[in-house]
Amino acid sequence: MNWNRELLEYMLAQRRKIEIEKWCEGVRLKRDPGDEFVMHWIFNYGDWFRQSWNRSLCSHCVLARDCGHQVRDRCDQFTGKKG
Repeated sequence: MNWNRELLEYMLAQRRKIEIEKWCEGVRLKRDPGDEFVMHWIFNYGDWFRQSWNRSLCSHCVLARDCGHQVRDRCDQFTGKKG
């Protein structure tokens, strides 16, 4: 088990989820919600994302960098990690 690699994959998936949510909020507001939105998201949804990630197939999939932000428990594209 490579903790650094697993942590990196988790952080990249979380960052992508935040970026998507920030973009959606920006569309709704018709402006950039700024860094405050990111801090708000981490404070309000960070724990949910971590728990969802830990339960998801994404945390065990080689495709996590592509779609891990979806934190799925079922996935037709799931490809287990080697080693």
